[in-house]
Amino acid sequence: MTVTAMVKVIERNGVPVAAPEGEIDLANVADCRAQLISVVPNTAPGLILDLSQTTYLDSRGVHLILELAERLRTSQQQMALVLPERSVIRRVLLLTQVDKTVPLCRTLDEALQQFRS
Repeated sequence: MTVTAMVKVIERNGVPVAAPEGEIDLANVADCRAQLISVVPNTAPGLILDLSQTTYLDSRGVHLILELAERLRTSQQQMALVLPERSVIRRVLLLTQVDKTVPLCRTLDEALQQFRS
């Protein structure tokens, strides 16, 4: 049985902000991928992925982030991640060196700054 990932989406300053809630793992990564890809039109400057409410991220979730970053880069769009400083997921992304590919920001405002520079 596949568990559907709950992804809330808002727009801030023309940038889609997607906020998955709960877990991103093998059981729901395909659904999550489809939802995230569908919220980024070609006219948007990119995507902010707010992982503040994400409680678990396995290797498929890490791969999804890297895949989205590459897909956006190919379209000349940007990507930034929002993670609280003490988030376990932040530690996972630092250990897997995702921060070398995608900026890790502490707040949504900090992530929005990435799109202004």
